[in-house]
Amino acid sequence: MISSKRASALLMAPAALLILSGCALIEPADTSEPPTAMQTCALGHTWQLDTVDLSEKLLVELPIDGVPATAVEPSGGQTLVWEETGAVTIDSDLEFTITAAPAADQIYTLTQAYNGTVLGKALINVDVAIPRNWDVTDYEVETSAALNDEPLEAVPYVIPRSDFDDKLGLIITCEADIMTINPRGTDFIQRWTKSS
Repeated sequence: MISSKRASALLMAPAALLILSGCALIEPADTSEPPTAMQTCALGHTWQLDTVDLSEKLLVELPIDGVPATAVEPSGGQTLVWEETGAVTIDSDLEFTITAAPAADQIYTLTQAYNGTVLGKALINVDVAIPRNWDVTDYEVETSAALNDEPLEAVPYVIPRSDFDDKLGLIITCEADIMTINPRGTDFIQRWTKSS
């Protein structure tokens, strides 16, 4: 009698366990938090850099950095795809042509070109995105210069870069179709427009 009760208890225990755990296996509890307004606005979209806006900001910044710039003209552009997972792809074919005139008989033409693709991840924490694992294998930034249309071997001025990497956090704002990105510690606030 004792042995048959034990056998019944042993047979019932796995069945009861299966019934009790079945709900958890079929419908696991979702403990993830809903996305924030910033995440909803920024992630899962494609963004285009406002190159005219950035050119105007460069024109203001360059003289402060000692570059006697009189004009900054953009061509091409940058596209940022920011997945809901935080994965980032930036495709660039952007070029800034800077005219500088330190003297009446000197006209420098400075070119800074951003070409290729950057891959990485940027996770949003409140209003800061933290970039990680930047892959710049297929990306390059080149600066060249000419004086009175004659190419120079060395660029006479330091032209600040206007892109970003995974060394600095990115202060972001996002509302409707406009997002701004400001790498911490820099003066450049990039303006991006949502394209999809």
